Parts: sequence; C-alpha cells; structure tokens
Amino acid sequence: MSPRKQTRELAAFLILLMAAYVLVGTGQRPGADLQLAGKDEFFPAWAEAAKYNRPLWVVDTDSALGRRSLHAKRLTLRDMALVHGHLCDGLATAWVELGVALRALFPDEVADRTDLRAVSKNGPCWADAAAWTTGARVNHGTLVLDDSVGDGFIVQRISTAVAVRVSLKPDVFPAELAELERSIRSRRASGAAVSPEEIDRFEELALKFIRKLLNTPPHEVVLIEKLDDFEFPKTSPNLVAPRSDIVNRDLPRKPRGER
Repeated sequence: MSPRKQTRELAAFLILLMAAYVLVGTGQRPGADLQLAGKDEFFPAWAEAAKYNRPLWVVDTDSALGRRSLHAKRLTLRDMALVHGHLCDGLATAWVELGVALRALFPDEVADRTDLRAVSKNGPCWADAAAWTTGARVNHGTLVLDDSVGDGFIVQRISTAVAVRVSLKPDVFPAELAELERSIRSRRASGAAVSPEEIDRFEELALKFIRKLLNTPPHEVVLIEKLDDFEFPKTSPNLVAPRSDIVNRDLPRKPRGER
C-alpha cells in the first residue's frame, strides 16, 4: 500500500473516531424512544424505604493477590437490581432468602465472601443473586447450579462446613402471580403469543408482592434449615439454560398517555 493511500485511510479512520466521540459526548444513543431513568423509575422509592429492605455488610480481599480487607462493604438490593438489570419478584425473594442465610452463618459478624459457597437453580435472578451476594462463582467451583433446590438456596460457610437451606414458606408467594408466570413462560416456550396486557398484569402483581415481602419480617416469610454433614456438590447438574428474562423484550407497550 502506498504512503498516500495509508494516509487517506488513516484520515478516514480518525474522522469516524471523532464522529463517534462527538455522538457520545452529546448524549446521543441508540433507540429514539429511550429515556434516562431516574432513581424512582429504576428502583421505586417505596422499595428503598421498605421496613425490612436491610443492607448486607460483606468483606472481600483488597486486591487480586491481597489479604482479607479490613473494611466492610454495604451491599443493597438496589445494587443487585442495578447489575442484574431490573427489580423483579425473583431477585427480591433471593435477596431476602440470602440475607437470612448469611446472617445465620455469620451471626453478629460481617459476611465473609471469601468463605462462602452456594447452590442455586439456574435462573437469571437466582444465579445472579447467589453470585453477587455470596461471592460464589461457577468457574471457581463455589457456585453449583441445580434446579432441584427450587426457588431457594443452599449456602455453606467453607471454614466451618455449616450449611443452611433457605426458601419461602408455603403460601407466601401469591397463587395468582405464580399461575400467570407459569402460563406466560409455557406459552413463550412453545412459541405461542402473549399479550402486552398480560405482561402489564404480571408486573403489577410482582411489584405488589415485592412491596409486601420487603415490609414483612424475614422470619415470617423464610424457612431456614441447618443441613448436617452437607457435602458440597462437585458439578452443576443444570449448568446451561436459556436466559428467560428477555423473551418478551420486544413486546409492544401502550403509549404513555394510555398507561
């Protein structure tokens, strides 16, 4: 390639790079209908203020090769929803259950995320909550994905081998919400249609449940069981599963004035 042609191609590349920089700098982004979400749109004020939406205090190491930190971190449900992508009934349930588990394993202590492993079902909110709350990871052999645990978790403190199973008590999860969720998931799995009104109703019921869950004492909604002689599994029976929380992402919404 001649020096002149190289110069022309370099100039063209720099122009494209500058254009991209300008677009980013002026706030342009894909999707003309996207709005910048405020705090209340992303994480409702009532969830932030809920009586039993308590933070978790956790400790990790200081660096890639560092020692256990001398400083605890404050982990919140809002943090979890921010990284997971949304606040949903599964994430809120997992947050409450895992909070009960960690407080049982570390009574009057900060939860040490270097000393935990967990078993979770392979669902988006469940596996995310398990990893980000406990620090367990599939690739390190400390997070096992096993659908047989259902909508709950087994969490073990490695240094003591003490393990607990946590789950919602019977009849805590609303029957109408459970049935609507089963129906929507079943039809989407078979390629059948789902109406926007059904998604609206599902989200309405889910938020109502989350509000109630976060304003109820955890001991009234969560079952906790100590597991004697628990042996942590070596493999994940349900390692791979399709992502289920994006199947309706392109379903139309009602115009804002009609909502």
